Amino acid sequence: MNKHGEVILIVDDEKLVRRLLVSALSGAGYTCLEAANAEEALKQLKNTQVSVVLLDIIMPGKSGIELLNEIIAAHPDTAPIMISAASSSDITITCMKQGAYDYIIKPFNTNEVLLRIEYALVKRIVHRPGRRSILQFFSLMS
Repeated sequence: MNKHGEVILIVDDEKLVRRLLVSALSGAGYTCLEAANAEEALKQLKNTQVSVVLLDIIMPGKSGIELLNEIIAAHPDTAPIMISAASSSDITITCMKQGAYDYIIKPFNTNEVLLRIEYALVKRIVHRPGRRSILQFFSLMS
């Protein structure tokens, strides 16, 4: 059963990281899609309405920061969350200023990732044009 109809796209060149996140998020009721690079991610975004993108920064080819800009421009209703081993505060600040909803440093705790996804989903609703009432907002958290 899909949790509130939300689809999560996991973009990371490390298959083990993608599998770990798919396992945790699927277990929590989300529908998960995977992409190993920016090109695959853009194809997934073109074909499916995605609620949240978990986005690695350091990938072969186009970086996660470059992809972040494309996601924000072409898919404004999608909440990007950066997940990266790059722990520099400069990178974190750059991503957040460019529109990332959050920044999680690897290695991560899957319970923390789940919580941050919930917060991103709430933030996404609050900032959506024609946003829902406050009662609808809180009903999504239950």
